[in-house]
Amino acid sequence: MVVAITRPTKIKISKSAITHNVTVTREMSGAKFMFLAVKANAYGFGLQTMAQAAIKGGVDGLAVAVLDEALALRQVGITVPILILGITLPQYAKLMADNDLIATVSDVAWLRQAADNLGATANPLQVNLGVDTGMGRIGFRERDELAEAITYLQQSETPFIYQSIMTHFAEADSLNNDYFHEQLANWHTLTDDLPMPPMVHLANSGAALYHADEIPTDYIRAGTVIYGMEPSRGSVLPDNYLKPVLTLETELIYVKKMPANAAISYGHTYHTQEGEWIGTLPIGYADGLPRPLKGFEVLVNGQKAPIVGNLAMDQMMISLPEELPVGTTVTIIGQQGQYENTLEDVAQHVSLAPWVVATGLQERLMRVIVD
Repeated sequence: MVVAITRPTKIKISKSAITHNVTVTREMSGAKFMFLAVKANAYGFGLQTMAQAAIKGGVDGLAVAVLDEALALRQVGITVPILILGITLPQYAKLMADNDLIATVSDVAWLRQAADNLGATANPLQVNLGVDTGMGRIGFRERDELAEAITYLQQSETPFIYQSIMTHFAEADSLNNDYFHEQLANWHTLTDDLPMPPMVHLANSGAALYHADEIPTDYIRAGTVIYGMEPSRGSVLPDNYLKPVLTLETELIYVKKMPANAAISYGHTYHTQEGEWIGTLPIGYADGLPRPLKGFEVLVNGQKAPIVGNLAMDQMMISLPEELPVGTTVTIIGQQGQYENTLEDVAQHVSLAPWVVATGLQERLMRVIVD
């Protein structure tokens, strides 16, 4: 998608906030090595922008969902370890090996097919074995199959490196820990006394923060917490230990004084008061803002201003507190004066999780690193 650099709408990524969140997460978890999940365009924060800022902020490696994301990072000169969390087709084994990537594997058949593609003289392929302890997504579910895979890696003439092993907790950020402990018990049943690789990583953000005394946390896979989103949404810990990373700003591009009962936007669901000032913003649902955001109060000139009418694809309207000039900054997410809008505020308004809102932010939005 084209990045819209000629309109006054942009996402600002705070490097200082990332650094703070990395430091806090490392202190709370005891992590010696931290992967940051930058899959799905870095949760909407911008893949390459966020990755570069996070490396400067102290993360040790990156985790992506698909091979193409990993290659995009390598193409801009990023050299830290990159873990591909999803299953990549075995015919791309050599491409992963040549780019020094860690491939997630969930069955021995994949290793045999990858060996055919690698050959004995290829660059070594780093392998991450996924273990399904109760997520039900990918991973070995039987101990004998996992043991067979480990033996295959250790004895194969193909240049595999048994680099990593992982599981993923489905509910590590809840006050109810029953299912977490059920998964942890399954982990021990499946892996105890089997040979372990250098990287053993069980912890996502929630597990790293709330269960560091129960699981190994030398290696962790952080996500939401580094982006400034508290994993439990305040149910386990308050979010005041994190700093918000993302600011979404735009400007007024058109301002008009309206007569009484004038209709605004599609469906004419909003009608103006006599003399009401309406401002138009160059951002809409095609940029990833949820269309039910109508009524949410953005910040302009240090004051709150509600979104009025239905969001259009590329524009939306707000009711201004007074006449304001074109070019006035409008903060949709972020702080302005005494007020602040967070991703959590947006999420609550539209009944979604903040990371769902963030992931929806489209590539058309220009992203810049600040401070």
